[in-house]
Amino acid sequence: MQATIYMGSKCNLNCAYCHREADEFEPKVSEKLIEELKKLDDPTIKFMGGEPTLYMGEIKRIVAALPSAKFVICTNGVNLENYLPFFREHDFLVCISFDGGANAERGFDPFTKAIDYPKLAVSTTLHHGHIDLKAIIKSFAEKERIIVRALSFFPHFAHATNTANDTYALSLGDAEYILRQYKEMVGSYMEQRFKYGVRNFRYEGMFTGLLKRYQANFSYGETYCVNKNLKKYNTSGESFTCLYIRDEKLSDNWQTEQQRLLDEKFPECRCCPVYFMCGGGCIKTKSRDIECYINKMLFSWFKAEYEKWKGAGYAD
Repeated sequence: MQATIYMGSKCNLNCAYCHREADEFEPKVSEKLIEELKKLDDPTIKFMGGEPTLYMGEIKRIVAALPSAKFVICTNGVNLENYLPFFREHDFLVCISFDGGANAERGFDPFTKAIDYPKLAVSTTLHHGHIDLKAIIKSFAEKERIIVRALSFFPHFAHATNTANDTYALSLGDAEYILRQYKEMVGSYMEQRFKYGVRNFRYEGMFTGLLKRYQANFSYGETYCVNKNLKKYNTSGESFTCLYIRDEKLSDNWQTEQQRLLDEKFPECRCCPVYFMCGGGCIKTKSRDIECYINKMLFSWFKAEYEKWKGAGYAD
């Protein structure tokens, strides 16, 4: 079971497209949270923010309380060098935010010198004005020569949730371009891998992301953010439908509560043929129509293509 913990909203970059809602109140890690985490079977604890390295004292409390857990941290990389010894000691998977190129929207480049750390992943945000996947991958290749290690490519979409980040919302034209690129790149990956046994590392993260969605098999009321394998908490131990907005709390009856929410706001989800992969998408975005269109088209295409290879005896 994975638990994602929203450590707080403080950040040392404050990217313009970020959809988190800031909090004035910054609670400490509660005993309730620690007790909730101790109930989980084989837990993987993921720390997010804001910028979670600004809360390292609280993170260290949780790590000390759950010595057998696995740990993941998603960071912008500003404080990475300071905490690499701690991450190494506790075998963290470190996921760094990097959008490619000059990383202009984030205002910081985490890949300017060699990084001696074995468990490193990269999260890339796609948004209006930043959707050229091949250009992004090319910039990854350039960074690999600097940091002396390979970089994965796991893209996700920015969610426009307020007037401040509206300009970063994907347009219909963006959606069509993203879909064409995904089909070309992931389609070629599957042919090379399943037909010829060749794994194209550049596209593997995109394929893996879609495969995990295919295998998620969400039932109605499970969402991408809260499901049978994933719970989300703030530091007080409260669970929410979305940790970035945090306006809808969940109880132990979270699936029933989310079913009710979907029925009220997005009744089309109940009969959607790709709900099992999508999990309702982002329930907070103001550009839901575009994101829903991308998910329907992309997941339907992947399901058909993957099952074609699987039916032919090639896919894993």
